[in-house]
Amino acid sequence: MRPAWELGIAKGSSVQEEDAGGGGSSPVSDHDTLSGLLGRSGFDKRVRMIIDGHPNESYLLVYGDIDRFKVYNDLFGAPAGDRLLADIGAMIRDLMPAGAAAARLRADHFVCCCSRSSFDPDRMPAALDAWFASYREDFTFFVRLGIFPIDDPSLDVNLMCDRALLALRSAKSGYVGSKYVFYDEKLRSSVLKEQELAGEMIAALEGGQFVPYFQPQYRYATGRMIGAEVLARWNHPAKGLLGPTEFIPVFERNGLIATFDYYMWEQACRCLRMWIDGRGVEGAPRLSVNLSRADIYRSDLCTYLKGLVERYDVPAELLHLEITESAYMEAPKQLIGAVTKLRAAGFVVEMDDFGSGYSSLNTLKDVPVDVLKLDMGFLGASASSRGGLILASVVRMARWLDLPLIAEGVETKQQAAYLASVGCDYMQGYLFSKPVDRETFEKLLEGTAVEDLAHPFAESLQDGAAEFWDVDSQLSLIFNSYAGPAAIAEYDGETCELIRVNGEFARLLDLADEAASAELVRKNFLGVLQEEDRAALEEALRAASEGDAACDLRYRSAAGKGRWLRLHLRPLSRADSVISLYVLAEETTEEQVLRDRLAAPRDSIPGGLQRLRRQNEARQQLYDAIPCGIVRYTVGDGQHIVSINKKGCELLGYRDREEFIASSGDNALMPIHEDDVPRHRAGIERLRNGSKPLDFAYRYYRSDGTVGWLEGTSAYELGPEGEPMIQSAFLDVSGRRRKSHELDLQRFTEVLCSVYDEIFEFDRMDDRYHVLYSALHPESIGVALPLEEALERWMAHIPDGVERAGLRKTFDECRANVSGKPSSCTYKLSKGGNATWCQSTFIRVSDTCTLCCNKDVTEGLATEDRRRAWQDERYRLLTEMTNKMSFDYDSDTDTVLLYIDRTGDGVEAQVIPHYLEKLASTRSGVVHPDDMDDVRRMFEDARAGAAEVSAEYRANYYGHGYAWYRANLFVAHDNAGAWHLVGLIENIEDERDLRYRAENDAATGLSNHATTQDLVAAALAKPAVREHSVCVVLDIDDFKAVNDNSGHMEGDALLRKVGSVLRSSFRESDVIGRVGGDEFVLLLKEVDMDVVLRKLNQVRAQISATTVPGLGHAPTLSVGVYATCSDDRTYRDVFTRANEALYQAKRAGKNRVQVYGS
Repeated sequence: MRPAWELGIAKGSSVQEEDAGGGGSSPVSDHDTLSGLLGRSGFDKRVRMIIDGHPNESYLLVYGDIDRFKVYNDLFGAPAGDRLLADIGAMIRDLMPAGAAAARLRADHFVCCCSRSSFDPDRMPAALDAWFASYREDFTFFVRLGIFPIDDPSLDVNLMCDRALLALRSAKSGYVGSKYVFYDEKLRSSVLKEQELAGEMIAALEGGQFVPYFQPQYRYATGRMIGAEVLARWNHPAKGLLGPTEFIPVFERNGLIATFDYYMWEQACRCLRMWIDGRGVEGAPRLSVNLSRADIYRSDLCTYLKGLVERYDVPAELLHLEITESAYMEAPKQLIGAVTKLRAAGFVVEMDDFGSGYSSLNTLKDVPVDVLKLDMGFLGASASSRGGLILASVVRMARWLDLPLIAEGVETKQQAAYLASVGCDYMQGYLFSKPVDRETFEKLLEGTAVEDLAHPFAESLQDGAAEFWDVDSQLSLIFNSYAGPAAIAEYDGETCELIRVNGEFARLLDLADEAASAELVRKNFLGVLQEEDRAALEEALRAASEGDAACDLRYRSAAGKGRWLRLHLRPLSRADSVISLYVLAEETTEEQVLRDRLAAPRDSIPGGLQRLRRQNEARQQLYDAIPCGIVRYTVGDGQHIVSINKKGCELLGYRDREEFIASSGDNALMPIHEDDVPRHRAGIERLRNGSKPLDFAYRYYRSDGTVGWLEGTSAYELGPEGEPMIQSAFLDVSGRRRKSHELDLQRFTEVLCSVYDEIFEFDRMDDRYHVLYSALHPESIGVALPLEEALERWMAHIPDGVERAGLRKTFDECRANVSGKPSSCTYKLSKGGNATWCQSTFIRVSDTCTLCCNKDVTEGLATEDRRRAWQDERYRLLTEMTNKMSFDYDSDTDTVLLYIDRTGDGVEAQVIPHYLEKLASTRSGVVHPDDMDDVRRMFEDARAGAAEVSAEYRANYYGHGYAWYRANLFVAHDNAGAWHLVGLIENIEDERDLRYRAENDAATGLSNHATTQDLVAAALAKPAVREHSVCVVLDIDDFKAVNDNSGHMEGDALLRKVGSVLRSSFRESDVIGRVGGDEFVLLLKEVDMDVVLRKLNQVRAQISATTVPGLGHAPTLSVGVYATCSDDRTYRDVFTRANEALYQAKRAGKNRVQVYGS
């Protein structure tokens, strides 16, 4: 986030604007000490000299200020703000042409006078852009200029500056590309009209002239209302009903937009409360209200909104908050932080006008919103336009992000029908209703039921499925490099779109050969298949909605190459009717050749069996003649084998049917590997439900206990007596599977050996351990051991029992984890008296295989230890050189390292574990109880994402009592995801004492004159204070007589007494100061006049009861009182009137209270 620096340029009405403060410039000095430029008076003189000395030359006045300079000060501190002003001054001196004059008029306002011939309005903004772009990376500056050509040299220079300022304001309110604006009389006229409107706004807010209008939002499919957007109208007594475009920009420019927003939010809550009372919570529509950019900067935004809904007893989820992309572009960190807090408080956050800005996708990526509002005007969407295609893509994106989508600005039935056809069912626009007043909206409510705004149905079907879309995730790495031919597809019941394919999948389908045909394959893979193959894939896709599925099909590329493929489908997630699938492919052309050879006899089985069903001997001869395994079994009450042919017995490792039946007990499930039984049962169920013959691939146990792979086809039939039966033909494909597995391992090893020192395979098929690669012991490559023996040998070299248990736990979890997500652990190995640190990463690459990749991390850990030791040494040196305490907090361990010199003998490092816990309890003896919240808030801000934090607090670090300290800490993040607070803590006891002396009156302890002016001016910046406060000026009657008769010591004692009585009589939040001699000024905030008058009379009574030695009478006070109003913006405005009332009291005889204007 960054401030915008803007210059205004005017042509040559007066704009009265109060000085916003800022040190360095004096009205009696020709130069500004902070920026090094001229001050106002010096600039007036210099410009007059330049113009009068060159009557034939034409000049321009260029005006600028730093937009959001207060935000910059709040973020980085006043010293950083002063440095920025000084650096801008130096930059202006460098850029300023010869014979020109430049000044800092006040605060962050700069002006320059130069000849027209030397000024290029296009090049100057470019130069300023370049300078500000390099100034600070974490704050954006937008440069705009405003220009006043000096056509009338006789004009007063102050008037020229005012007109230049008008041009600047016009540049600020223009579109983003408006780099500069020239002043003319039309501009002056428009500004005067705007000022007229702005002057009426406060009264309009107080008078309730701003009224909420409601534009309903509907669900197209049902015609029911889902809510409404709250819009504002100004019911102006003279101009009639004004739309928001006529006054919202004025509110934004004059700084009242936040006050206006707060007003509209309260109006929305009042309506909700009324509708809840009348219709119940279920019948109340949700209302969407706007958050302006100014609201995002308010630290109390979430607190205020929570208090508002609590005050009206309205569920937070009924008040939806709309943000815009422009707020993200200007202040991304502030917006993300604000949205995060609001959502945590239960509010629903909507992104308004999605698609209308320059960074829609960036905003959506970074800001965690709940609802998207689509800008129909930007897309211009219709079924025949590019906008329609974009809109359809946005709808699909919103569906997968689980975000409801509301289309705004729907005006025609064609637009509504198209939106519904692509899946956007929520709409708002003139087709349904224009914005209407509350009475009309309530009539609309009476005629319809209110529906909830439902999220798209997006269901994750696999843990970690979202990681496929994270480019840096381990799953993406495996997908791209290790998984073999793989793709991510979407199936909507009609088309199968390949959303993402890896390189091997693209090569398998020849997608790199021709771009046009590749796009056809990607957009709808079903569309490029022949009818029979398309039907096979469609059936597998439908089955995949319930679980894993597979199919064989023939694929012919655009180049004419034909090959058989087996696709394995695994569901990842589902949104409405669209399912997302993980697709693994393998080429099965060679296998299919064998299948074709078997096809004729296998296909003849059903017919032959029907003819020979009662001819057992002939049937058995037929079965035995078939060169593949054939087994038939019942699927009614249990799965009992009816028959198995000779080839089937041989494949399973048995001599004949009798030996097989004796071993299996006619249980058809006996040979199937237990992990594959659920898939076998699911296939049977599908066949019983009417499926065509299904292909299968299972692991099986041979008679000798070894494990192999079977592939085949099963069909459903009825037995002689109508009993349900399954007939399966199968082949042993263990050799091909082993070869494929070895190729996969070779591919994995070739990639991984560049990263790891050793790679092992744990094979679940034969329960063995295989060394695939070893840079440390090449002779061990190919060694195989029983799994448990290998693990036992491994564990024998890990001396730490906890680390042994951790390694075994990681290994077991990886073997059980079907997601394929890698797991790692680090431990110490001890071999031959040498100790090294090892990191093992386990990757499950298939149902039967887990890879373990080891690497030596001893050097890396030693480097980390050295880095920590050097960091400790740096902290120690830093503490010694600065006489400050070094502080390092680790969020991961909740531990603080505090480097402190307690005794004067040297710096020592103190480790404080469980720091936040101790901060709330036992450490209250170190940090002063009254300052504990400030310290906690510092940590909360760091956790919420602040880049740097600070706090001033009292603490007893040395055991000598409490002293004031300042912590300036920076937030740093490490690679492991933890964050650290690092920085210095310094003793500021002397600084605070000096600050107190500088800001307070030595005699009374009250604020001194300068501080009182600043405090009053700051308080009057708040409308609520201006509208309902009282300014008081009082002095001691005949105070000179007190000094003359009783002496100055007694006079000082009386001043202290008055100060003490004032401070004890009024609130801590009130401003009370001594402004000179015996005169005191008070600003009593947001209080009624009768309360003030009663308090002042009590003060007068206490002073009159005071005895002053040597004074022959009781001291008395004269008091002037003024009730502030909304026009009071400065200290002078309120002091002048209260002081006038004081003199009226003096003239009326003293010892009295006089109210101004009475």
